[in-house]
Amino acid sequence: MRRLLLVVVAACALLAGCKVDTTLTIDVHDNGGGSVRIRVALDADAVQNAQAGGGRLEDRVRLGDLQAAGWTVSPWRRAPDGSATVSLRKDFAQICEAIIENCPNLLLLHFPTNGYLSDKIVAATREILRMGPEKLIITVSTDGDEAMNDRIRGVEGGWRRQIETFRRLRELDGVHAVLGMTLSAANVDHFPVAFAAAKQEIPDLDYRDFHVNIVHESGHYLHNADLALRQAVDPQALARATEDYARLRGLGWSPVNYLERAYLKRVRRYLETGRTPMRCHALRSSCFIDSWGNVFPCTIYDRKVGSLRETDYDLARIWQSDATAALQQEIWDYKCPHCWTPCEAYQSILGNVLRPGG
Repeated sequence: MRRLLLVVVAACALLAGCKVDTTLTIDVHDNGGGSVRIRVALDADAVQNAQAGGGRLEDRVRLGDLQAAGWTVSPWRRAPDGSATVSLRKDFAQICEAIIENCPNLLLLHFPTNGYLSDKIVAATREILRMGPEKLIITVSTDGDEAMNDRIRGVEGGWRRQIETFRRLRELDGVHAVLGMTLSAANVDHFPVAFAAAKQEIPDLDYRDFHVNIVHESGHYLHNADLALRQAVDPQALARATEDYARLRGLGWSPVNYLERAYLKRVRRYLETGRTPMRCHALRSSCFIDSWGNVFPCTIYDRKVGSLRETDYDLARIWQSDATAALQQEIWDYKCPHCWTPCEAYQSILGNVLRPGG
């Protein structure tokens, strides 16, 4: 086993002389799998402070919400000097397992990856495949050919690893792997070059092996709202680039091709009007949950509607609340920031097939 990263943060909390040490360890196994482990150590003063008034550490520091989120949590271990430690561990495959087991009607499991850790990604994918998802799509994110991609991402050799990850994923039975490319000011006209470079490495590559979308900004998800990425790129250039790609992609009658075609077809309308080109199904068919369990309508609208940690991880309590229903109606009436990102567009496209209100 290789220890990929070890970060020790000493005295990350100093309250009235109390000390808490946190150790984060990311292990990569020889077979490419891996795990994240966190060890939290409280000194004797911190333990005494937590137990002030006769309480128990186990009751005062509640870990049930972490267990509910899929973490493996050890019992508190106490030392003779009065200090105590607790350990937490989580594998990415465990997250997918929780989704598959608790969503028996799940049709599609999809996740993106930057593609840098090929062995780990492929090993985790094999483990997920053994869980039997109905359909598994993995997007390996890129930004262009080797020079463009590595310059934008600032990771030398990144493109080579991304292409290797994509090549190995598409060899696995049961995996639909695609290369994802977000068009921004830096690479708005770069798709033909990006495709040619990838095809040189993978000769049987097809235009439909790519997914192309336009840049968006989000404070609570992408954390790029202060970069003005949309303002930096000419909307007409973005529209032309997506239309050019749509022509290269051509027609196709699979569900994925239908969604891609419907998305690309409406990019120009969105860019020219600044308005979502059809009624949005955020909070009607989908929502966004961040790493802390906070629930939002989508990846773009930063209006929080609740927290899973405050509802015992019962999403239905948030989903069915009056406040959520009111916000959903506002979104339905186009009273939202407006976007046209595939994360939100695809379910809206499907939801508007029989009711194409616009």
